[in-house]
Amino acid sequence: MSASFSPDDFGDLGLRHEVNVFVFRVASNGIEYLLLQPNPMHENVWRPVVNPVGLDEHLQHAALRGVREETGLARPFDLIHANAAPIRDLGDMRLIGWPFAFQVSDPSVIIHNNDQLADCSWQRLEDALDLITDELHRQNLLQLHMKLVA
Repeated sequence: MSASFSPDDFGDLGLRHEVNVFVFRVASNGIEYLLLQPNPMHENVWRPVVNPVGLDEHLQHAALRGVREETGLARPFDLIHANAAPIRDLGDMRLIGWPFAFQVSDPSVIIHNNDQLADCSWQRLEDALDLITDELHRQNLLQLHMKLVA
């Protein structure tokens, strides 16, 4: 997935912090992750909630804000932060993706789709890894899943 950012989206020295939030539920068949397809729809582009971290904004606040804006979900049953954040270089820019897991308390929760999303889908880990093509998001999902099942 190629991302385009304006220069204002990056902090000092071309450094951008964003949160990658995997909304999850514990269903009868195990843990399922919510994957989002951005609008306009790009074939085979599935991702977690992705939200830039504002200047002087706490990572947890950015994670909660991103989930609320993209899905309408406001209160997590649990918000889990992984220990490490993968880094990706995009030309002269460096992107740091902070991984979070946002647990919903009700497995039958309704996602409030907005104009930013073309589609959303609940997936088990194996299927989610097949759908996600961005390596940074795959690393974050694996890291969070290992923390959840530990």
